[in-house]
Amino acid sequence: MKLWLMYRNEFGTSSAAVGRDCFCAILSKYRLTVRKRFRAPRTTDSSHYLPQYPDLTRTLLADHPNQLWVSDITYITIWLPDDSYVFCYLSLVTDAYTKEIIGYCVGILWGAVTLWKHWKWLSDALAG
Repeated sequence: MKLWLMYRNEFGTSSAAVGRDCFCAILSKYRLTVRKRFRAPRTTDSSHYLPQYPDLTRTLLADHPNQLWVSDITYITIWLPDDSYVFCYLSLVTDAYTKEIIGYCVGILWGAVTLWKHWKWLSDALAG
């Protein structure tokens, strides 16, 4: 808006002047607008008061499949047509011996529902 006001003060109502919407369209066409800053998600915060459990898998060497499964969450940035973005959460369960992905869950919101779906799938996989 500041740029539009500066433009209008300089050119006023002369024959070279264009309207506000046309001015904004020209700026967008030539990518002269200020782009939104990319905000990376905050992932791990280890400075909390909650209990921290020891890593029991550090000394375990998997020697056959399905002996140890490991899980992780990955944040995926999805860019929208208007140059904005949202985060999508991908949770993977991997067999430590075969390095095969044995389960996944994708969601826009990471919370109890997503966790419940994930663990429901895993319990069904273990049962049969």
